[in-house]
Amino acid sequence: MAKTTTKKTVAKRTARKPHGAAKAASAPKRRVSHHAELKPDQLRWKCDHRHFAFKSTAELEPLKGIVGQHRAIEAIRMGAEISSRGYNIFVMSLLGTGRMTTVQSVLQRVASHHKNYCDYAYVNNFKNPDMPRLLKFKAGEAKKFAKRMDESIALLRRKIPQLFEEAKFRKSRNELIKTYRAQEQSLLEEFDAQIRPAGFALGTLTGEDGTAQQEIFPLIEGAPVQVDALDGLVKEGKLTEKKALALKKKYISLRDGLVDMARKAMHVAQEFRKVLIEHDKAASSTTIRAAFLDERARYADAKIIEYLNEVENDLLDNIELFSPAHSDDSIETELTNGQNITEKLLHYSVNVILDNSMTSQAPIVVETSPSYMNLFGTVEKKYDKNGFMKTDFTQIKAGSLLRADGGYLIVNASDIVADANVWQGLKRLLLYGRLEIQAQDGISITGATLKPELIESNVKVIMLGDYHVYTILSEVEEDFNKIFKVAAEFDYETDRGEKMLQNYARFVAKICAEEQLPHASPTGVAAIVEWGVERTEDKNKLSINFSEVADVIREAAYFARANNKRLIDRPTVEQALTMRRRRTELQDEKIKNQIQQGTLLIDTSGSRVGQINGLTVYSTGLVSFGQPARITVTTGAGNAGIVNIEREAEFSGNIHTKGVMIITGLLRELFAQRRPLALSASIAFEQSYGGVDGDSASAAEIYALLSSLANIPIKQNIAVTGSVNQKGDIQPVGGVNEKIKGYYDVCRQRGLDGSHGVILPVQNVADLMLDYSIVESVRKGEFHVYPIARFEEGIRLLMDIEAGTIDNNYTYPQDTLFRLVDERLDHLYRVAWRSELKL
Repeated sequence: MAKTTTKKTVAKRTARKPHGAAKAASAPKRRVSHHAELKPDQLRWKCDHRHFAFKSTAELEPLKGIVGQHRAIEAIRMGAEISSRGYNIFVMSLLGTGRMTTVQSVLQRVASHHKNYCDYAYVNNFKNPDMPRLLKFKAGEAKKFAKRMDESIALLRRKIPQLFEEAKFRKSRNELIKTYRAQEQSLLEEFDAQIRPAGFALGTLTGEDGTAQQEIFPLIEGAPVQVDALDGLVKEGKLTEKKALALKKKYISLRDGLVDMARKAMHVAQEFRKVLIEHDKAASSTTIRAAFLDERARYADAKIIEYLNEVENDLLDNIELFSPAHSDDSIETELTNGQNITEKLLHYSVNVILDNSMTSQAPIVVETSPSYMNLFGTVEKKYDKNGFMKTDFTQIKAGSLLRADGGYLIVNASDIVADANVWQGLKRLLLYGRLEIQAQDGISITGATLKPELIESNVKVIMLGDYHVYTILSEVEEDFNKIFKVAAEFDYETDRGEKMLQNYARFVAKICAEEQLPHASPTGVAAIVEWGVERTEDKNKLSINFSEVADVIREAAYFARANNKRLIDRPTVEQALTMRRRRTELQDEKIKNQIQQGTLLIDTSGSRVGQINGLTVYSTGLVSFGQPARITVTTGAGNAGIVNIEREAEFSGNIHTKGVMIITGLLRELFAQRRPLALSASIAFEQSYGGVDGDSASAAEIYALLSSLANIPIKQNIAVTGSVNQKGDIQPVGGVNEKIKGYYDVCRQRGLDGSHGVILPVQNVADLMLDYSIVESVRKGEFHVYPIARFEEGIRLLMDIEAGTIDNNYTYPQDTLFRLVDERLDHLYRVAWRSELKL
């Protein structure tokens, strides 16, 4: 468990006038004013339920909009309105301050008159399929373009096959076929005429698979015979062996001619195919170009026109697509090159990755899971019929950055910085304004990288985080302040004015109405308001962490129903808050039990030299609570100075270590004007086995140190909290309500006798919102709260002796604490000096 004594906030340390100033060539004079013990009505502000002129919050109009965040709203509005690059917004706040609701509300108002958004689509790059083309359209046009392209291809698949069936087309095509066949027949007849004088003829041989090929056949008695059959004829006596051998040799010599003839026939076939394709292209080109005339007229964008040109040319190059043999979509067919016709048709589709056809204002996108793929998009993969993965431009998917293009993207800072790739990618986009969509693993199935054309991004990012994340990014990332030029700070508290009290009542009405909870009476609202003041540690402030306020309302409503109450009243709210503390006070109770059992040594009566009860705050992560802590000091001769045992044991935080060093400065100010300090002292938090940080125990530590030096005991029935500076001023601390309650509970368990109390900085009086039980004990004189502005004021309360005022000779009056301390330091100095002489 970590023990902390941390300041409330740095801002809490308000500037104060010095309590006296040093005169030239004379000792400093300080006037110590004594602040009166606090009265019961100074210990807590109570909300008068008569502020609320209603019987139930059901009568009120529920709160609408955001209250208490004017500064943040102004910053968000400015950042949202400025379109220049870099004016992204970092929203700093605690959770529950309504930052998401506020941001969305402000953006909705700004977005209504911003319409700088468009559509994007990726299409096939026919020259380089690994680099899909990007087309940009006016909002709503991409979807229409894609539909018209599909319709145009479908129209061509109907009309061109019809064209191919027309008599005029078939006649001209048949004439080409007839010409080709005549050329082919001429080649065959010419070769046949060449080999017949040698006793051979050209014929067709059909294989087992049904394919036919030209072959040379020997003529035996005028009939063609296969060469393989010659040996059989020899055995039958129909052919001499000599004659068969001669025919075989001649066959081999004629094979070269057959191959040459086949090569010529192949060349003729290729030329025929080209002529046939050119014929089909010439016949269908007018139809194909006519199919896209409207699109050409509709768009002036050079990239769209270039794409249409490529589509037309590719369709003509693949005119086989429109063959009647491929017109049935229900049958999986392949082109002569082996390509699946369905996949080929996808090349002419349009992949609309951003459709703003239904968008009426700049988009506002909230990305709750900002992974790389969700933010930047991806290139997905699919399996082909053979089980291999593949991808193409149709698998490019948009991320939230593109969906927010022309508008605003809201993300959580902690989610972004948790993934280094996401943060680096977002930083590049905001710096250079280009969005690159990549496959998650970066490679395509073929091994080549699919690299879609970059998108010029026009998105404003609003990042929600806290002060810690903002500070780290600002210090570590050199480009951070370039890309997040607007910081919007959400406050967690606001002034406790009459208007805010009424807003609290209307907020209660809102939650009760929305969630169908019992409404609240004026006393119930007053109790909730008091809790809101407690959360701020300032009686003049009110918490605007409405998420937590809503939780209190819900829990109070639960107990109202459990008690069969129609309305939430003060006792119900107090019961809810009591049970809330009970759920998380297990560690608090265990520590108090250890104190009561004597395991943890805390004295609440008597007096002791060099020992004092400091007040600390424990934090479990779930809740913070106060407890007393025994602080002891021992002193002796030497030159070690003040040893911070917590630091030596590596338990001391930086702020606590600084506080101990400040004590050395104060001691030097008070007692080292006539001779140097020569002492060895050690300060320890007894039975502390966890970390100690903060300087709110420095006042208690200086009292214990002076007690040890003067050998004057300190009363153990008074505990101390407060920070001290080198000039002896007492400075405000945080957690004062928890600290006082922690010590009060220990004293109450042991029995209050009227002597118990606490000393605290006078500045913290404005923070006091003590439990009603403490207020009542103070009213009865059982417990006391003493505010002080100078550390000297606490000396009379703790040790029943005056502190003393330094004179022009830098000495103190007799019968004062400082005189006793000064004399002891004189003694220690002489001891140390004699020891050095002996050495």
